[in-house]
Amino acid sequence: MSTLAPPVITFADERHLESLMMVMRASFDSAYGEAWSTLQLGGSIGMASSFTRQALGRDGRAIGFTLCRAAGPEVELLLIAVEPTQRGNGLGQRLVETAIQDSWRRGASELILEVRENNIAARTLYEKSGFRSVGHRPDYYAGSDGTKFGAITMKRLLDDLG
Repeated sequence: MSTLAPPVITFADERHLESLMMVMRASFDSAYGEAWSTLQLGGSIGMASSFTRQALGRDGRAIGFTLCRAAGPEVELLLIAVEPTQRGNGLGQRLVETAIQDSWRRGASELILEVRENNIAARTLYEKSGFRSVGHRPDYYAGSDGTKFGAITMKRLLDDLG
């Protein structure tokens, strides 16, 4: 049995922007064109309809995060990032489950997201959390070399949480 404390998942806001950007830079492969700029992330975190969680490692440093935006009965999981050195230990699953619970507590009936069609690890993670494919957007992402990648739209109904 490990004596290491699991990462703590807590709310984040504009004050945490630089640490979240560090996680994003480490987590998103530039070949797929999915990482956001500091301006994009900061603007989204600052919106009243958005909510952000961060996972803090033992040293108090951010090692993962989610960004969600509510729109009526629907919440969209806009971003999830986990530092590559922290992958494979269930942190991504914990962040997704926290986003599900946060969305439900806010009164949402569903949580949606889009994922690059060839990101099998992410799609598997979402499917384990009850997300199902509901659509496809061809050529949604543009990689750094101009290569286009489709996106799968996925949905998780939240009516089973009550």
